[in-house]
Amino acid sequence: MDKKTAAAWLTAVLALALLVRLPHVAAADFPINDGGFFYVMTTELANAGLSLPRFTTYNGGHIPFVYPPFALYTAAVTHMVTGWPVLTLLRILPLIANLATVVVIFFLGLRILGSQTRAGVAALIFVVLPRSYEFLIMGGGLTRSFGFLFVSLCLVAGHRVFIERQRPAVIPTAICLGFAVMSHPEMGLFAAVSLGLLGLGTGLDRWKVVRGLEILAGGALVAAPWWVTVVLRHGLTPFASATGTSFWRWKSVAALLSREATGESGLTLLAALALLGFLLLVAQASLVLPLWLVAAFVVVPRSAPTPATIPLAMLATLALTEVVLPVVGADAAPGAPVVPRRRSAIAAKFAAAAGWRRAARIGVVVAVLGYSLYFSNLRRTSEPWASLRSLSADERQAMAWVEANTAPGSTFLVATTSGSWWIDPVDAWFPALTSRRSVATPNGAEWLPHREFDRRLEEYNALRGCGRLDERCLAAWSARFGETVSHFYVSKPRGPATIGERQSGGLAGDPKLVVLYDGPGATVFSKK
Repeated sequence: MDKKTAAAWLTAVLALALLVRLPHVAAADFPINDGGFFYVMTTELANAGLSLPRFTTYNGGHIPFVYPPFALYTAAVTHMVTGWPVLTLLRILPLIANLATVVVIFFLGLRILGSQTRAGVAALIFVVLPRSYEFLIMGGGLTRSFGFLFVSLCLVAGHRVFIERQRPAVIPTAICLGFAVMSHPEMGLFAAVSLGLLGLGTGLDRWKVVRGLEILAGGALVAAPWWVTVVLRHGLTPFASATGTSFWRWKSVAALLSREATGESGLTLLAALALLGFLLLVAQASLVLPLWLVAAFVVVPRSAPTPATIPLAMLATLALTEVVLPVVGADAAPGAPVVPRRRSAIAAKFAAAAGWRRAARIGVVVAVLGYSLYFSNLRRTSEPWASLRSLSADERQAMAWVEANTAPGSTFLVATTSGSWWIDPVDAWFPALTSRRSVATPNGAEWLPHREFDRRLEEYNALRGCGRLDERCLAAWSARFGETVSHFYVSKPRGPATIGERQSGGLAGDPKLVVLYDGPGATVFSKK
């Protein structure tokens, strides 16, 4: 490896990553989107002297404290050592972990794609894929970003084991697998499956099987302090409950053909290139990358578009360097070609001048990256991007009023203008900032038994279905779910509402309710 060339690629990749990610983090003085659940648990860890509590106080105190805790401990320890507020760490740490992942992707590309040029292009494509950071730099990305980082590290080390057959690499691979499991449940599972695909790529043998078992055993041992504590305290019920919320169903793979697969805006150029790369490798019976992409949507469908960005970036790179660039006269990246090169008449003209060949190659790559950079990333920083919204100061003021002026045992029905629960900062942060129970908040309920998460998600979606809140809609909602609440928190639309207005006017005329608070962020009602 040419260290100077590698350093140049890494500088370009990190600069582009900061250009894309930093504006979102710097634009708000509060964590992006979700993170209330992790804010409460991190604070509880720090207050308990890093001793793992049995339950978290988030949203009523009934949720077992069983979430994989590596990132929570990282934030808690950093808070205790530096004195930085936990809210600040929920803004900074996810970004740092995501930037570290970008660096690791370059080195993973070196091993899988076989050249610095392909590795650099793949890392640049990865950087401009919105799903490579969209759900990772949020407050809730505290766990997702660290999990994704350890997935990437695990694959770099695992490549040394299964492809380069270096037995000493079993130890770092197992350590990274264990930390992936202790950071995020789905990322740990995806890491294990990805290692299996690496092993299958060049054929199974007894040596690989034994090394794989050693890695799995080592990963389980690294994560043992967490999962053994959970099993001794709560049994297997929390794990069984969380498994039931993974959205595993036969049609999950169909999401590969949707715009969600890459998160691009406008022309899905990178998705088209990845599809071309997919077909290219399938035609050559080189199936590791295609199977890896499909595996993301089969194994972890709920978060699939995020881990899928790794094979997507590599597939798009192969299509660009092995199909597109030769057509316009540019040589493919150095290294063994994936397909035989056939020069067109246009390519033959370019072949006569090395300068033109290089200019054509750079021009095409810059055009592809520039298009995606602008339309899928930079332009969206000045437009409403629902998943990257932060809780406004007005909304935080309303929640502070709730905490200071309502009884601790109050139960709330929280109505917001967000399109879905996973991009609803109001719903996610309300229990954390008010210390009050929100009856229809799904966050954290994944670990509760009796399909509690599904029930709360159904309640949340039914409330959204009301359109405009009024007495009739709420009566039907209460009758359907049997929920009794003492207060109503109605968030006021901030910018264009995604599911129609949720104005408080529908409740203002209800003779059974009284307005307790009416501010720019929300209106709070109570029953008379």
